Amino acid sequence: MADASQNMGLSNFATLSELFLQGIEKYHKPDCYRFISGGRYCDMSSGEALRRTAALASVLENLGTAPGDRIALLSENRVEWALTDYAVLGLRAITVPIFPALLDPDVEYMLRDSGSKGVVVSTDGQLRKILNIWSRLPALKFVLAIGCSELAGTGAISWEESIAAQLTVGGSTLVDRFRTKSLSVRPGDTASILYTSGTMGQPRGVILTHANIVSNIKSVKKVFPLTPDDVLISFLPLCHVMERIVDFYCFWEGVSIGYAERMDALPESLMKVRPTLMVVVPRVLEKIHGKVMDAVLKANAPQRRLFHWAVTIGKQYARCALESRTPPLGLRLKRALADRLIYSRVREQLGGRVRYLFSGSAPLSKDLAEFFSAIGFLIFEGYGLTETSPVIALGSPGHVKVGAIGPVLPDVEVKLDGEVTDSEGETGREILVRGPNVTPGYYHAEEANREAFVDGWFRTGDLGLLDSDGYLTITGRKKNLFKTSGGKYVSPEKLENLFQGQPYVYQISVLGDGRKFIGALIVPDFTRLEAYARSHGISFQGREDMVANPAVQAFMREQVDETTRWLPSYEKIRQFILLPRDFTVASGELSSALKVKRYVVTEKYRDQIEEMFSRHAPQPESISSLAP
Repeated sequence: MADASQNMGLSNFATLSELFLQGIEKYHKPDCYRFISGGRYCDMSSGEALRRTAALASVLENLGTAPGDRIALLSENRVEWALTDYAVLGLRAITVPIFPALLDPDVEYMLRDSGSKGVVVSTDGQLRKILNIWSRLPALKFVLAIGCSELAGTGAISWEESIAAQLTVGGSTLVDRFRTKSLSVRPGDTASILYTSGTMGQPRGVILTHANIVSNIKSVKKVFPLTPDDVLISFLPLCHVMERIVDFYCFWEGVSIGYAERMDALPESLMKVRPTLMVVVPRVLEKIHGKVMDAVLKANAPQRRLFHWAVTIGKQYARCALESRTPPLGLRLKRALADRLIYSRVREQLGGRVRYLFSGSAPLSKDLAEFFSAIGFLIFEGYGLTETSPVIALGSPGHVKVGAIGPVLPDVEVKLDGEVTDSEGETGREILVRGPNVTPGYYHAEEANREAFVDGWFRTGDLGLLDSDGYLTITGRKKNLFKTSGGKYVSPEKLENLFQGQPYVYQISVLGDGRKFIGALIVPDFTRLEAYARSHGISFQGREDMVANPAVQAFMREQVDETTRWLPSYEKIRQFILLPRDFTVASGELSSALKVKRYVVTEKYRDQIEEMFSRHAPQPESISSLAP
């Protein structure tokens, strides 16, 4: 083993397969992975992870997997996901991750477009999706099923039984053969084809090479080192590149990785895994903040005053740290008291050991960032795209500005192109990226490739600003900007992001292209809205009845006006529709990245939208709204 380590050179790696082998060689961890089995958390050692991965690679090879073949992964986060990924990569094959909440037609499209030879699925529900479409996919030759009880007569093969059989007959030669094949992988080999969320149309397959992803891991390490004492809890979908690169990086650094059992069981998983690291999206932070504030509202008056005092002290202390000032002794003493009485109790709900929170996928509101900083959580924002492997800019210790993402990563180049302005001044310029992390292109999409690249630079389609310190701020999406009939450019993301953390708005989609005023579709937070209605004597028979109630509409009008009070008049939301049900992936209204598909929503609610815009645009102070 030592000789193999020296031959590989543990100080460096050029492929994800080398990353895996080096991670095994460097850290002989008994708790390399933590996962649920039989209702409790169990540990998998690094040596066992290597043995199972090598056995799976042998299974895949026996099923006909060859270099360059595409193997799809349709599964929730679990240790089998990671082992399958490394097995596929070690054969110089290509992993095609698919979001497990997608419906049959979307899964079929991705399998057909990628030409996947095999697919690995988890649970009987995912297997049924494949069985429904398998006959229409001539390229799909085999299905490996994890944790499925309904395999008889399906043609699918048991993941667990196949590995057990290989471990029985293969012995120690399995690992040697797998190591040899893994070391034959080249940096320029395609590692993965990842499909975009499809918010603007049909999803596109993004090609990422080993070199693309490895370069991004090394860039992140330069600004954010981790230690083998860290523990990551993995719960954001591994089919998206953000969570996947974090898992890759953590494995290389010897960080133990624990998988949450389910998203709805995250609080319990946090208490059992007790992570030091978490990757989140702002919506997760909003839910945590909402639960804390709900508890505060139920507390007695002295307890509420104590909580708000503690948060005020925490914000003052965090501001000193942000400005690199030493807090006064009095403030330090007050913070220590607030930490013992308040902050520590909140942190305990996340396992009690979290030291870093990484936030991505959507902008983090200033209020949320300040709240979590106040109670002792360091939140670092990242920005990137699937096409950039993904990180472009990242906040790190000593490099944080509220409202900005952070500095551009080493080895990544950014420039801003063109200007998009409104009557108030600059809205932003398109972010162009160049570097070893940038995709070589989209799979089977030459026209899209021609549009995406200009003189070697990748067009992100996002609008941003770079300040004098090199910190990047995202201001909107170029393709999503619309112009009102009055000639005003409006960024819907800017308005929608204002509602992050707004307690009574769960989802919102802003509209107004070519219209006289701005409107919105709003899904309320029904738990809180129902509580408000009951406390104010507002009777209702169900959600549809509640959103149609004039008193509820008036209350929501107040919420919208208060949230947008600082906007110029042309950006204020003049009319809105309260919807009685959530936007979901299953209904086709949300992408796999949980972003609203505007074209789907606009078509689905076309009649209500036309009615909304046919009405007079009230001043924000007036009490007026629409319900379907």
